[in-house]
Amino acid sequence: MDNYSAFIRQFRPELANKTLSQYAKQLRYLSDAYGLNFNPLQLTLDIIDIAIEELNVKHVTLIGLPYEKNLRLAVFRNLINIFNNYITPKDYETLDSLILEAKIKNF
Repeated sequence: MDNYSAFIRQFRPELANKTLSQYAKQLRYLSDAYGLNFNPLQLTLDIIDIAIEELNVKHVTLIGLPYEKNLRLAVFRNLINIFNNYITPKDYETLDSLILEAKIKNF
């Protein structure tokens, strides 16, 4: 089990191995896209900064098949839940709305 899988398993132990593998793959993709070696907190904060500034999550769903985009949104939602102590309630609500809007518009 790599760092990404172990990290997700720690917070979402109920996930099936196949789902865990897919989540880890998308988390690895996001980390690579942001040029971060395994650093989920910094990745989350970077994605949040862009989402709040641009008021969308297109940078999360820009590339990939629809199922990959959905998985990335799910991974992002999980990261937000994991690191919610670092997010203001207003930003949390905004991010929740942006994720929902992306799902409705793009899929």
